[in-house]
Amino acid sequence: MFGAGILLAGGSFIAISILDKIAEDCGYTWISTTLKLIIPIIGIVVSVYFLQNNSMVRWLR
Repeated sequence: MFGAGILLAGGSFIAISILDKIAEDCGYTWISTTLKLIIPIIGIVVSVYFLQNNSMVRWLR
């Protein structure tokens, strides 16, 4: 149920959330804004890569 990928994703999410909150509280708003812009862009790029290189999706076409 809790594979390595799920634990890594959950831990990353918590770490980025904590980093964002600490940066906002300390007055480093540019770090907070950068994280809020870059993380979704990275997610889109990774999902496109996954859809292009997944053998199961290729088999369904």
